[in-house]
Amino acid sequence: MTLLPPTFSFSQSSLQAYEDCPRRFWLAYVEQLPWPAVEASPVQEHEAVMRQGERFHRLVQRAEIGIAPAEVAAGLEPPLSGWFDAYLAHHPDDLPDAAREIERVLSIPFRLDDAATPQTTFRLAAKYDLIAVEPGGRAVIVDWKTSKRRADVSTLRHRLQSIVYPYVLVEASAGLPWGPVRPEQVEMRYWFTAAPGQPVTLRYDAAQHAANHARLQRLLADILGGGSEADFPKVTDTPANRSRFCAFCIYRSRCNRGAAADDLDDLGDAEDFFAVDLEKALEFTLDDVEELAF
Repeated sequence: MTLLPPTFSFSQSSLQAYEDCPRRFWLAYVEQLPWPAVEASPVQEHEAVMRQGERFHRLVQRAEIGIAPAEVAAGLEPPLSGWFDAYLAHHPDDLPDAAREIERVLSIPFRLDDAATPQTTFRLAAKYDLIAVEPGGRAVIVDWKTSKRRADVSTLRHRLQSIVYPYVLVEASAGLPWGPVRPEQVEMRYWFTAAPGQPVTLRYDAAQHAANHARLQRLLADILGGGSEADFPKVTDTPANRSRFCAFCIYRSRCNRGAAADDLDDLGDAEDFFAVDLEKALEFTLDDVEELAF
């Protein structure tokens, strides 16, 4: 497929965009369109929320590498101070400690079994908040979430993040110092500032790994089989889809799905607000891919 830039690596974000609405993928990753001007205000509000989330991740990163909590927390104001206090009070105490990877990007080659294009191998990448490993034992993926509400288990289990992250970890692990790991050794844990004492843990196994491989094969084959905008249709226009997919999408006015954003207070997961940052849209550059090739 020549529609995507040569440095493009698939990620949970781009794959989720396609699964939610193929036209969203087209506009964000093929045409690389920024949001329309009329959407500036809600996007700016969302960006403020996202900046708080990014700062929380940096605080946790500093704490995880061993900087004293008092030093990390110096000068913090709400909501960050409350989030960091919750992190200290409810940090998972059962994580393997033999090896820790913080803010680690892993990238693997992903080969399509049946491709209608000359190019059959692409990159699949994931950026992890924390990977905690006991060589020969457990490998725990931890993802810190600053959304306003704790997502339910069913929603998390079906999101592409829960598919891509354990899949990439297993496939990449043979090339890592503490690898390899089997699917049965992996678990993914979502930790929420909104419910710090109620993390969601998703176990992994060989059957899920095979199913995830098949799902990723279908997704990439569908994407790469498209040759024009017509092959990336809008999600069906129903009240449910408008509420779930269009209400917080910055392309909705372009698609005639409403001009104004819904109330951001109704946004449960920050990831449900789709506003692509073109500087980050192509999330992993060719340099990243070369360094992380396995």
